[in-house]
Amino acid sequence: MPRKKIDDILEGRVLELLQLKYPQREIVKILKKDGIRVSQRTVSNVKQKFGRQRNSLEKITFSRKRPVSTPSTMSKVIQTIDVNDPPTQRSIAKSYHISQSTISRIIKMANFTLRKKIKVHKLTPSNAEKRRQRALRLYRQLANNRYKKFITTDESWFYLDGTEGKRKVCYIKKKDPNYERMIIQKDSTRPKGFMVWVGISSHGKTTLRFVKPGAKINSDYYINNILKPFLSRDVPRLFPSNEKKN
Repeated sequence: MPRKKIDDILEGRVLELLQLKYPQREIVKILKKDGIRVSQRTVSNVKQKFGRQRNSLEKITFSRKRPVSTPSTMSKVIQTIDVNDPPTQRSIAKSYHISQSTISRIIKMANFTLRKKIKVHKLTPSNAEKRRQRALRLYRQLANNRYKKFITTDESWFYLDGTEGKRKVCYIKKKDPNYERMIIQKDSTRPKGFMVWVGISSHGKTTLRFVKPGAKINSDYYINNILKPFLSRDVPRLFPSNEKKN
């Protein structure tokens, strides 16, 4: 025997009470006060068929469809990340009103990968030419074992801020990578920092020597605060028995 069709008005009233989070037993009592007699089983049937064709025997199954990545959205996301300093995935998702997981999926579909940048010194043409001329000569000297005992020293600045809006990561294509994008060049204009002098040798490293903030670095300062302590303390420790570096 076919199931009796539920009245449209009755079904609408039951759905209204279900959306207000009323339990099924309470819905039956409320409708009874309004002169509408309905069983708890009928209320249960309406609840099961909510969102589908009325009187269908199939229960409701709720599913969340994955957002579709349209060609327009994919093109915008690719243009946003295909730069030297791309924004974060969270900010991109907020800008285009889509989820962060969708942004991540678009990046993978476009064959981009996230890489950490490498910091290098920014060289002027004259610096690059000097290194080119001196590097081969130094290599030949070391390769022929001319210097078995050596000490090389250098000084460097260290900074605690001054990112200048540049990110430490970037996106590059897997098939056609742009490795120049992975390099962060340090500009000549720098924020506040401190200078450190140090040396390495064939027998170990020297003591770290910090340059006082605001000190005028001239020949007198370099001789008295760097070279003299280096020659009197570091050299005898690294090369004992009065050995001298060649």
